[in-house]
Amino acid sequence: MTNTTEQTIEQNQYGTFSVYEFGEWPQGSVLEGQTMKRFLGMYETAEQAKSAHPEAEEGYRDAHNHFDHLSDEY
Repeated sequence: MTNTTEQTIEQNQYGTFSVYEFGEWPQGSVLEGQTMKRFLGMYETAEQAKSAHPEAEEGYRDAHNHFDHLSDEY
């Protein structure tokens, strides 16, 4: 992914820590122009996650994607 704006370290439902990278959905995607949240890895501790991804910040971030522009028809 190019044009990364942020990486986060988030505690997950397994009691471990997930790292995510944020960018933008590309042209042609049904979510084009919206925030893409991509999983990078899972770690036992926040310290391990931070060591592997020193640029990442601890804390949850929602992509806030919306789907109201999509048709209800199949």
